[in-house]
Amino acid sequence: MKYYVGCSGWKSPEWAKNFYPAELDSMHYLSYYSKLFNFVHLDLGKSLFPPGSIALKKWANETSDDFRFTIKIPQNLINQTITSGQSESLGKFLEDLQVLKEKILVILLSPPPQVSLQNTGRAWLEEILRKVTYHGFSVAVDFGINNTWYQELTYNILRRHNSSFAWSHSGYRHYYPAVTSNFIFLNLDNASINNDRAMRWINLIKQKEKETGYPKYVHNVIDYSIIVLRNPSSVHLIQNLIFPKPKSVNSSKDSQKPSPTTQIWPGKIILHIDMNAFFPACEELRDPSLKGKAHAVIMTPERETSLITRGAVASCSYEARKFGVRSAMSLSKAKELCPNLILKPVDKDYYNSVSQQVMRLLEEYADSLEQTSIDEAYIDCTKKILQYQKQNFSGDDPVEQKKLKNTLDNSSRKYHIQEGYSIREFALNIKDSIRVQCNGLICSIGVASNKSVSKIASDFQKPDGLTIVYPPDTLTFLSTLAVDRISGIGTKTTRTLKDMGIETIGQLSNSNIQKLSDKFGKRQALWMWQIANGKENEPVIPRENNLSLSTEETLLKPLIGKKDILNILVNDMADDIHERVRRKGYEFKTVGIKLVRTNFSIETREITFSSYKKDKESITSVMGTLLNRFSLDDDDDSSEEFSKGGIHTTGSFDVNSMYVRKLGIKVSNLSKIDRDGKNPQKSIMDFV
Repeated sequence: MKYYVGCSGWKSPEWAKNFYPAELDSMHYLSYYSKLFNFVHLDLGKSLFPPGSIALKKWANETSDDFRFTIKIPQNLINQTITSGQSESLGKFLEDLQVLKEKILVILLSPPPQVSLQNTGRAWLEEILRKVTYHGFSVAVDFGINNTWYQELTYNILRRHNSSFAWSHSGYRHYYPAVTSNFIFLNLDNASINNDRAMRWINLIKQKEKETGYPKYVHNVIDYSIIVLRNPSSVHLIQNLIFPKPKSVNSSKDSQKPSPTTQIWPGKIILHIDMNAFFPACEELRDPSLKGKAHAVIMTPERETSLITRGAVASCSYEARKFGVRSAMSLSKAKELCPNLILKPVDKDYYNSVSQQVMRLLEEYADSLEQTSIDEAYIDCTKKILQYQKQNFSGDDPVEQKKLKNTLDNSSRKYHIQEGYSIREFALNIKDSIRVQCNGLICSIGVASNKSVSKIASDFQKPDGLTIVYPPDTLTFLSTLAVDRISGIGTKTTRTLKDMGIETIGQLSNSNIQKLSDKFGKRQALWMWQIANGKENEPVIPRENNLSLSTEETLLKPLIGKKDILNILVNDMADDIHERVRRKGYEFKTVGIKLVRTNFSIETREITFSSYKKDKESITSVMGTLLNRFSLDDDDDSSEEFSKGGIHTTGSFDVNSMYVRKLGIKVSNLSKIDRDGKNPQKSIMDFV
């Protein structure tokens, strides 16, 4: 573990005069300080005028490449997020820090004094952590003496964002210091430090480093500790205690090299890979000038950028998302939120070609790969990791080598993964390979012992995140999450569960299975309950054996007229899905439709035949029947009224929320036609 030990500020009147050479100009203090210590903390908590980009750039230039800063956000900027609901000033401050970003270890913040976990604190903490981590910074939160925060719910929120629960001398009487991230932040700026007190803190840090019981689903080790002190003499004291001078030892006996700690990972290792903002990222590959700008890929009939005047957002860059632009949003609304939004028409053929490149790369890391969409895939890499560990294990301890050999030899019976050898490195190698071989594309990866948890985990630290959910921590990881974080639980099911008093996955895991069955049916109830309890064990199915195929299309304008929607399903989308079924050599028994409303609610309906089908007519013939099961308008002019801004209301009910923004067709219960095992020739559409 690396230690960063330094002062709060580098020119405190309390000690600067006796620390710096008398002839040294104060403008060179930071340069001098950085040659003696490896980091400095900037407490801007009371600052009304934080340093601008010019000062920050100057500090970056005055310090060596390995020197680091931690910065506390001005409290007035934090308070504004509550008092006025505005975060623009905070956003600008975080943007200004980008010039110093490579040298910033951690951003420290404190909640507004009027906020506690009992009122709006939970939502506020989630939002502020998302905002700061979105800008690429690690976060530590100092809760001071407000002991309402010191409970497991707070720690779990911090863990989800890999943010540190800041330790301090003033708050220590309220809590036993928790580890919630891959680093420790200890602020002793306001404490008088003597040898005994310093040693107690150091021993606590080292104890936490050795413990195996702390939640490890964000990172498997404590990578570094930051200790903020009042003055240079305290820094020297801590440094001497952490790194004591070696004693002279005369001994003919060779010291033995310690063996690595073995941790057991029972069962499979499943990764979910999610390519971040994939369509916009592809556009940036062929037009690098788009990087760092707000741009969106638009579903539109126009093929030239300059001609795009209508359509809907298929996807957008993270810079555009700062303005509130989202997928499936109308172009007019997106331009209203972000007037300078750069537009690009959808180019599916190009995106498919990039997707194939990514999937071919992932296959090199996978025992089996299941591509679920153009930009997402599951991989089971249990055996691959065992091989990776064997190839990269360089230890010379014969006992440890024998343990590893036995693990590999017995892997076909039960997988015992030695985490020390190392799952995290394997996942990081995948991310690096994609970045290098796919010209800078980034992805988020979730690692868990089953598919459902790995998918939830991959959504945690976007963009470019890695979240590892260790098997013993699965229930803790899931417990405080909302039930709609489970893929497949939509708005309607969420509402029904809420009526039953179930809002979190933890509550779902403790629910009575019979009551769930009475409400949802035995099959769906069991499925939800198993996921909530971390017991889902669906295998990763190679893409040539996928159990379903689907296609989706974002509409140019919202529709509610049944005939309009039926026309698109039958004349546009059915051809696409049938061609893919034919090329893959499948028969199907189930056909389904998905509607995404303008309020982003998702509805699905499906029909299952008594025997397998393979013709297009079997798909198109049930479209009308399925549409009759949705709440839609038979009036063909309804879409025109929406496009003109008309409002349909019945009492207080806003019918505009029922308009459809996106359509999907899915065929499932698939079976191969070619019984001799020969697969039909594949085309690019096989991977869409």
